[in-house]
Amino acid sequence: MDIQFANTIPLRKIFEVWGISPKPTSNGLDLYKSPFNDGQRSRLVVNNTTNTWFDPVTEQMGNVIKLVCLYLQSQDVNHTVMDALRWLKNMIGYNPAIILLPPGTPDYKTIDHPLTIKDVSPLSEPVLIRYLELRRGIPFHTARHALKQVRIRNGLTDKSFIAIGFENEDGGFAIRNPTIKAHVGPRAISFIRGKIPKPPGVHIFKDIYDYLSEILLRNGRLFDDDCIILNSVDCLQDMTGYVRNYGYQYLCSWLGNDEQWKACTDLLKQFSIAEDMKHYPKNEDYYSFKDLNEMLTRFK
Repeated sequence: MDIQFANTIPLRKIFEVWGISPKPTSNGLDLYKSPFNDGQRSRLVVNNTTNTWFDPVTEQMGNVIKLVCLYLQSQDVNHTVMDALRWLKNMIGYNPAIILLPPGTPDYKTIDHPLTIKDVSPLSEPVLIRYLELRRGIPFHTARHALKQVRIRNGLTDKSFIAIGFENEDGGFAIRNPTIKAHVGPRAISFIRGKIPKPPGVHIFKDIYDYLSEILLRNGRLFDDDCIILNSVDCLQDMTGYVRNYGYQYLCSWLGNDEQWKACTDLLKQFSIAEDMKHYPKNEDYYSFKDLNEMLTRFK
């Protein structure tokens, strides 16, 4: 489910799911008990024509997505836009076409299942910093703002280890160290806002190391456009809710040059056509390397 479609779902259908009936008013507006405020006097004013709501007590207002986000927050669960979209998909029952993953994509969730986070801290362990600088070509001063140090417990072996962690939009972490490549918690994309509001384009990177490599190759210059870090090939599906119908004019894909990532580049090309966006496959600029990070390390 994408954001634009979600905001067209009649608010009355959502209140029906919560078991809340309206009290019609003489001016055509409906009054509903607030699903996220227990105050007896708290009522939301719903305009069925514009499909928007207003809370006279808190002066909050919004659309479907904001309403569901506030409801999820009141339930002490994850309440990002993607969480709201998932809730709507499950409760309303709409399942639009999504990007189909390339054949042979592993069951990553099974791989991740035994891993849990013990603690998260600033990056400081020398072995991880050496891994970043010597094997990834990424200086510590560049990485320390984006990356964390996480201690992980493996439930199968009951042993712990440390890794570099990059947080995603759902609170999970993509983790790396010299021997481990996995995820802890929910798999999802990471969104990096561009320097200008409502930019014309979006850039898709396969992981944070390719993104940081491109920043270094640009001499530290950040993107004006928005950037999405997939973190994993299976997060192509997670990406669509952030891009579909947002108004981007073009999509730049900075994926790898192996067969799996080339297949993903083709999927993004088809997705861009469907969304009426121009597609620029940037992997052609480093076609002789596995990915951007390999090109960076070779240059260094």
